[in-house]
Amino acid sequence: MSDPESPAVGRRGIVSFDGSPPSEDALALALRLRDPDGGMLVLACVVPGRQWHLPAHVHRPDATVPDEIARMFAEARATTIPAGIRVKQRAPVAPSPARGLTELAEAEGADLVVIGSSRHSEAGRVAIDRTAGRLLQGAPCAVAVAPAGLRSTERFRHVGVAYDGSPEASAALAAGYAIAARDCAAVTLLSALDAVPPPASVAVAADLESTGRRARLHVQELLDAAADAAPAGVNPRTLLLHGAPAAVIPPACDGIVDLLVTGSRGYGPMQRALLGSVSEALTNGATYPVLVLPRRPAPVAEPARRAAVTAAVEPT
Repeated sequence: MSDPESPAVGRRGIVSFDGSPPSEDALALALRLRDPDGGMLVLACVVPGRQWHLPAHVHRPDATVPDEIARMFAEARATTIPAGIRVKQRAPVAPSPARGLTELAEAEGADLVVIGSSRHSEAGRVAIDRTAGRLLQGAPCAVAVAPAGLRSTERFRHVGVAYDGSPEASAALAAGYAIAARDCAAVTLLSALDAVPPPASVAVAADLESTGRRARLHVQELLDAAADAAPAGVNPRTLLLHGAPAAVIPPACDGIVDLLVTGSRGYGPMQRALLGSVSEALTNGATYPVLVLPRRPAPVAEPARRAAVTAAVEPT
C-alpha cells in the first residue's frame, strides 16, 4: 500500500547541468517533475577537484560559481526555465560527479536528483553511465533519469509503477500516485512473478503448480490492495506479468507509459555486485523517463541506539 508519510518528489530538485545535450534532457525532465506549487530547481555543475580546506558538506555559494558556469546557468534560465520558477545555482567541488551531487543533495535537503543518459546513449533511450549507476545505489533521495533527446514539457499522461509489496515499492507507489493525481494521468501497476524451471517428476510438478497458484494469488492480492489505496481521481489498472522483472516490465511499458516509477533497495557496492540491481536493470534501455525511489533507512530502536553509542564511546 502507499505510504502517506513518504516525502513528495519535486519540491526541491537538483539538476545535473553542464550545458551538454544530456543535461538539457535532465533539465526538461526536472521541469516536468517539479512540484507546481512552489517547487525549486537547483542547477548543479560539479567541478572536479578536492576541497582540502573545507568539510565535504560545504559547497560554493551562488556568488562564487565560476564565471563560465554562471553564464551557462544564466543561458538555461533565459531560454529553458519559465519565468517565476525559483532557481538556485551551485558548483560543488568534488572528486566525482556522483559524490558532488550526493553531497549537494544532502546539504540542500533535496528530494530529487535529475540526470541525463550517457553521452553514448541511443536516441530515445536511457543508458546508464558510471555517475547514474552510483546515484541509483547511493543517493539520499529519489533519482530520475531522462532518455537521450527527450525534452517534452507536457504533463505525464500515463504513469507506470513497478510494485512488489516491499517498503521500497510502497514509496514508489506513493510517488507515482502523487504525480498521477497532479497531472490527471492514467496509472498501471506492474508486478512480475519469476518463472520456475520445469520439474523432474510428476509429483514435484504438482507441488510446484500448487505453489505457483498460491504465489500468483498472493501477488494479485498485493496489486489489488495497492490499487484500492489509490487517491481520489486516480483509477489504476493492475498487470501481473510472468518472468524476471527486468525482462518483462520494460516491454509492457514501451509505447504506453511515459514515466516508470520504481523503488531501489540500495544494497551498496558489494551486494550490488553479487545480486545485481533490478531498479538499474529496469532503467537501462528504457524508452521513457524512470524515477527511482531510494530505500528508506530502517528505524533504530532506542535501546539499540543507546547501546551502539555507548559501545562507540567507551574504551574496550
